[in-house]
Amino acid sequence: MASFRFIIGEIIMFIENPLQMNNWEIKKFLRVIIALQFALWGVVAFDYIGLHIPIIRQVIGFIYLVFVPGIILIRILRIHNLNDIEVLTYTIGLSLSMLMFTGFFLNLLYPLLGISKPISFMPLIIAISFLVLLLCIICYLRDRSYSEHPYIEIRGLFSPQILLLCLIPFMSVLGTCLVNYYHSNILLMFMLILIAFLSVLIGFEKFISPKFYPFVIWVFAISLIWHNTLISRYINIFDVYMEYYAAKLVINNSFWDWSISNTNNAMLSNVMIAPLFYNICNIQLTYVFKIIYPIIFSLVPVVLYFIFEKRTNSKIAFLSCFLIILIYTFYTIVSSTTKQSTAEFFLVLLLMIMLKREMGTIERSLLMIIFSISLIVSHYGTSYLVMGSFIFLFLVLFAIENSKLKKAWQKFYLIFKKKEWLNDNQSIVNKEINTNFLFIYLTFALMWYIYISNSIAFNTIVQIGNHITQVFVDEFLNPEYSRGLYVLTSKPESILYLIFKIFNWLIPFFITVGILTVLFYKKHRKFEKEYLIFSLYYFIILIAAILVPNFAVMNTSRLYHLSLLLSSPFSIIGAIKCFEVVARFIRAKWSQEYINGSLKALSLFFAIYFLFNTGFISELMNDKPSSISISQEKILKYGDVEDIGSFYRTYMPEQDVYSSKWISANMNEANKIFSTLGWGEGGAALHAYGLIPQNKIKMLNNQTKNILKDDYIYLLYVNVIKGIRLDNDPKLGRPVYFSMNDIYPLLYDKSKIYTNGGSEILWN
Repeated sequence: MASFRFIIGEIIMFIENPLQMNNWEIKKFLRVIIALQFALWGVVAFDYIGLHIPIIRQVIGFIYLVFVPGIILIRILRIHNLNDIEVLTYTIGLSLSMLMFTGFFLNLLYPLLGISKPISFMPLIIAISFLVLLLCIICYLRDRSYSEHPYIEIRGLFSPQILLLCLIPFMSVLGTCLVNYYHSNILLMFMLILIAFLSVLIGFEKFISPKFYPFVIWVFAISLIWHNTLISRYINIFDVYMEYYAAKLVINNSFWDWSISNTNNAMLSNVMIAPLFYNICNIQLTYVFKIIYPIIFSLVPVVLYFIFEKRTNSKIAFLSCFLIILIYTFYTIVSSTTKQSTAEFFLVLLLMIMLKREMGTIERSLLMIIFSISLIVSHYGTSYLVMGSFIFLFLVLFAIENSKLKKAWQKFYLIFKKKEWLNDNQSIVNKEINTNFLFIYLTFALMWYIYISNSIAFNTIVQIGNHITQVFVDEFLNPEYSRGLYVLTSKPESILYLIFKIFNWLIPFFITVGILTVLFYKKHRKFEKEYLIFSLYYFIILIAAILVPNFAVMNTSRLYHLSLLLSSPFSIIGAIKCFEVVARFIRAKWSQEYINGSLKALSLFFAIYFLFNTGFISELMNDKPSSISISQEKILKYGDVEDIGSFYRTYMPEQDVYSSKWISANMNEANKIFSTLGWGEGGAALHAYGLIPQNKIKMLNNQTKNILKDDYIYLLYVNVIKGIRLDNDPKLGRPVYFSMNDIYPLLYDKSKIYTNGGSEILWN
């Protein structure tokens, strides 16, 4: 078998690289694009005449939407000589940008032409197809003279290492099916231990070549995300249920009503991308959120590897990206918050452009503007934080480069014998781009958030700003009010939990040491001023989030994740520095051999930390279960009130979905629905699958007294079967759980009008 594979590899050693289509001869390039266009029309035609071919339309439609518009735009901009990661991610980023704004303008223009349903299949496919063909003509006129023949060596693609890596995402998908239908976690457990084992092998420079590290990172990322998002037949309960609601309204109405006052309705990442994939690819909306968005988000660490590798080396870059992936927030909360995940994709593309020295000024400026505007319309929280980082960057650069202030800076660095640092680490973004870009970003962000959805996103950030000011004045550093400090200083419930908490403390400590090391040691000159200033900004944001409750729109875990996007390499550098200090303390001679040994030890540390984060060790050692993917059976059979309550704050049972659809179809719209946690997690199914507005869903607890005649009481599966009521701590916003006994008196005189053996609906 091995000899046969070798012979085939020798016969077909190279094929033309599809990721380098921006360098192909123009006629061949256009033939491929037109072929994809006709393929899409063909599978759509088959569906219309009743010849449904499973999966084909979904695959072709996905490739068409995420690849075709972007690769044409790259050729129109005449951007060549990029590596594979740049071509792939720029292409997807430009495609998503074009899809969002194409949908936006169609929503504005089609009604003027008498088309009342612009966001429906036929108007969309006609407009997108016409736009693609028009761009092909422009592409031919602008870039017909460029031609190369980039080839890719395919012999290594059939190696056992790559084939094994390709199996991991399939293990993730099949493993979630086993959990969903057969209640067995064995395949997911094996997948997690395999990922940990492979990460250690890479740390020891075994088995996998560095040229495949980006592929390894993507495989790890998508497998971990899917092992969470594909649990259950319905969306997980994070912000995604509100995003689902906004997208479903657009699909049902075939029109985006931008006047609806809702932050999720103001984001094109929700109201355009999801309906486009739903209509063109014929994918259920639930699976757009469970599969398509995760694929886009899984490319974030791949882009970061490219950024990190240029400033460190391949192994440090890999470990930095693995750290981002292994933190549970990456594959649970953010992957199920599609606004933030899409915004982060545009953010890392923007950072890659800003930190790239080789690209021309015009092309660079255009890409920066496109990706920054796409970031703004993807997530208000991330875009405001990014806006702050740009302002922080330009103020610090001005202070460093100002002639009057420069002497003070040089005196400061002279203390550490680093006077030459200012001259050696020159700025890579010219001042004109700085000023113009900041002006465009601020202007567009403010205009979008003020005029879309009745200024709800703008009002939200103003309220958050007032809240932060009040907290800093009244409650700063008060542990009673600091959710972040509570999480970090809460009493451990077991030895394993204590070890996990120590691991959690070590990462910020390593990051702090790493940042100081890079600032004051010559050997880390590859980090530009811009990169360091951005990193310092997000590090400050993280510290503030730990000390201040509900800081900057996001909770602490999401801000921690966001800060890691830039600061994770400093954790590796900081850990190496700590190893160096220990070595010098025991009078060992520090050398490259010790550095390699430090990276090997760090890979072991990260592998163990990864197994803690995923809940693997808790499941294996029968400790307090936490993962909804691998510990589902233990949580439901042996978990306490808090375990079960936490599970149902994330997991949406089918009984809740069925009852939500029933009450949506049968309720009197003039009345309200009372549910535990109101329109929060308790009303997630009502909001997402029942399409019931938030203002119709009210809080049900032992203090509820305003249930009027003909109002409804919606009881979740966890209320009826488990007897648990979900609630929040009024001061800290932390989840708390109570027995249903204290609200049963409210239910005695109510009529039960619906039950499905799990969820129930009562009528007053």
